[in-house]
Amino acid sequence: MRELSTRPLTPDRIAQAFPLIQASLPGVTAKEWCDFAAALISPDPQAPGGLLSVVSEQGYIAGLCSYRIERDLVHGRTLCAEHFLAFGLFDREAVAQTLAARLEALARERHCRAVHINLPPGGAWPLQTSGGLAGLLQAQGHRVESLRLCKRLSAGTAAKRARAR
Repeated sequence: MRELSTRPLTPDRIAQAFPLIQASLPGVTAKEWCDFAAALISPDPQAPGGLLSVVSEQGYIAGLCSYRIERDLVHGRTLCAEHFLAFGLFDREAVAQTLAARLEALARERHCRAVHINLPPGGAWPLQTSGGLAGLLQAQGHRVESLRLCKRLSAGTAAKRARAR
């Protein structure tokens, strides 16, 4: 089993993360990625968003996502992760599990009640839907670009953690 760790992406590693972006989002240029990443990276650990990476024991970036804390109508305070990317020649699942676990821990630390994860296209989910509002919007030129998943967090657990501080 590989040893994986999660770390905030730092400015000196932005360029190293670009191959992951390019593999999943080929229309994004290096400049667009660098501008996007630079705007999200903050030295403040309580910043409302950032970039999180999964790093292998050799120091290679194997996973990445951007995140931000938002207010959701249904869930309240929510950690929203986008561009959830997990790579690995033999253990992509371990990379994804490591990234998801850290996002959940971060959400709990920030007193969130849910985690929303948006998966980019190319995963094992359909790009088309039929009928209903999705079909109506697709007929008007809209297209499915991501799949959003939600994990509700126990309000009791977040409250207990907050009181323990």
